Amino acid sequence: MKKYKESVAQFADYHQVIQLNPFDAVVCLRKVKTKAFEIVNFNDKLPSFIELQDVKATNAEHFFTEHCWLQLSNILQQELNMDQRLKIRTEHKVKTFFVHVQHLEKSVVAVILREKQNEEEPYLQFVEQHVSPVLTTDLQGRIIHQNVIATSLLSNEHHSLIGQNIFSLLESKYINEFKLLFAKTVEGSAFGMPKCLFKRQLLSKEPFYLRTHPTYFNGEIIGVHLFVKDATSFMNDHEAFYYLALMDELTGVWNRKAFKEHWLHHLNDKKHGKKQAALILVDIDRFKKFNESLGESKGDELMRMFSHRLRELCYSKCSLYRYNSDEFIFVLKDATINKIEHTANAILDALKQPFMIDEQEYFISVSIGISLSPADGKDLETLVRKADKALFSVKEHGRSHYRYYREDMTTIFPNEALMEAHLRRAIEFNELSIHLQPQMDLTNNSINSFEALLRWNNRKFGFVSPAQFIPIAEASGLIIEIGDWIIDEVCRYQKEWQMKGYRPVRIAVNISPKQFRKENFARKIKAALKKYNVPPELLEVEITESSMTNVHETFSILTELKQLGVYVSVDDFGTGYSSLSYLKRYPIDIIKIDQSFIADITKDDKNEAIIKAIISMSHNLGLEVVAEGIEEPSQVDFLKRHRCQKGQGYLYNKPLPVETVVEKYFVS
Repeated sequence: MKKYKESVAQFADYHQVIQLNPFDAVVCLRKVKTKAFEIVNFNDKLPSFIELQDVKATNAEHFFTEHCWLQLSNILQQELNMDQRLKIRTEHKVKTFFVHVQHLEKSVVAVILREKQNEEEPYLQFVEQHVSPVLTTDLQGRIIHQNVIATSLLSNEHHSLIGQNIFSLLESKYINEFKLLFAKTVEGSAFGMPKCLFKRQLLSKEPFYLRTHPTYFNGEIIGVHLFVKDATSFMNDHEAFYYLALMDELTGVWNRKAFKEHWLHHLNDKKHGKKQAALILVDIDRFKKFNESLGESKGDELMRMFSHRLRELCYSKCSLYRYNSDEFIFVLKDATINKIEHTANAILDALKQPFMIDEQEYFISVSIGISLSPADGKDLETLVRKADKALFSVKEHGRSHYRYYREDMTTIFPNEALMEAHLRRAIEFNELSIHLQPQMDLTNNSINSFEALLRWNNRKFGFVSPAQFIPIAEASGLIIEIGDWIIDEVCRYQKEWQMKGYRPVRIAVNISPKQFRKENFARKIKAALKKYNVPPELLEVEITESSMTNVHETFSILTELKQLGVYVSVDDFGTGYSSLSYLKRYPIDIIKIDQSFIADITKDDKNEAIIKAIISMSHNLGLEVVAEGIEEPSQVDFLKRHRCQKGQGYLYNKPLPVETVVEKYFVS
């Protein structure tokens, strides 16, 4: 083995790899400029395979013959890890070699020359005598090879890991992180993991640095090489900082920075960059209520569990990123419509099972917006914005499903600060209005109650989705002023209808947690009823489970409301905390079954069982049940069979302006 400017010790790994490789000619080169390479080292087989110009030269152009280097330099400029052919002219004939170029680390590559194409073994033998333990897996993670060093480090009891699944060998705390790296490696990227450890301290008693490399055969990735190295080698590598900068600290998935870098790499990929890709934006519905109910620590635990469930849906050309606090993005490459919709449905299906926190079940639903590249653009900001528009459209039409971006979707505000500024003047400029959605009595097909829903027609931007402005109103505290306005408007309408002799109907008003917890909330309800002389039984106060975290406070407020004579309902039943405990504890009249249960009522046996149980339990407790999000007759048939009293949804009517409701349900 030759020595050059860099010592052999500095390149010990490469030295061992090529010296002990008994099968092929190998030369390691380091890229120093765009088309310039220098020789790191080579094995003794190389001179016997091909004629060299100067074996002592460090410059690759002087090391190889002119004819040979012309071909090799062209190969090195092409996509690496692809088999190429090298033709060397001799006095009597042209000899053909098969050339394979493989990344080692950073700018160093190994060029492997063989006289004929073998099967997979040479690829495994390339690492057979590596100075570090090396395991090789197939694409599913099954170990198909372990090198001599790995075998020597294993105990007699575990002398072979071949046939075992790599994921089953890892200590549980490292599995999620490793799955991310494994998925990226089978896409074609080599990567490092700062700390890892196998069960039973296999291969190492202390956490080690694990580096992954894709295994190629005939230009296709067939598996993954896993190099086990001392952990200090990672900390001396600038890659440590790069790695940590790309990972989301809480969930362990790729972060927003990684999202941008990977997308840029996709656009520059000549092979895949022109094919259709999809951005699937996933937003957790009302995640704030979980944090309010559980507290920050348990909320973080729930977020980790949620991201882990999403991560299990990734495959070789599907990557997951945490984009914002409660927003995640899947990027699908080579995305057909079937693949996109399969992934979107898989996300929704994965969330049908509850999450367990402190032995309590929690259900999470999501809304999904989808944009396509290049149809909707190639710029990442544009694609995210369009996926966001599709997402808001989903939220406006009931949540818990997915939509593709369309040009006619509502224009969103440029930023939250501008939205808040306009929202503060919305009441003053008479921009807010109330729409009413009818609730059908399923026993006799009559309508004697409605739910009040807020709408905003802004003077500059037009109609704004509640999914956009309600969270801003909550965060800024404007929701209290807006909530008071809604109560006053509903009571005013009741007074007006009473004066005109219309039949009495009950109207449910959504109350935010902040508004509900105000000390004078019940007194405000009382004042509004008195102001317009409205019978209290015509007003329904609809609260969410997140409003009821403080037992003493909640009981006190609800008792005051019941003394007034108004109805109390609980929205989104079954999706929040302690659903059963408060039914017994608090004076409640109505529960509303969340639409996420209703959506798959005829497709999911577990959903059916849950709905049956809710209805039966409610009857036994003397509570009225309202099912939300009804869109299909089959859902009505099921609810009627199990004696659900009321239902609302697009099957009966979307939320309508008050004037339309009067004309449709009172005048005609």
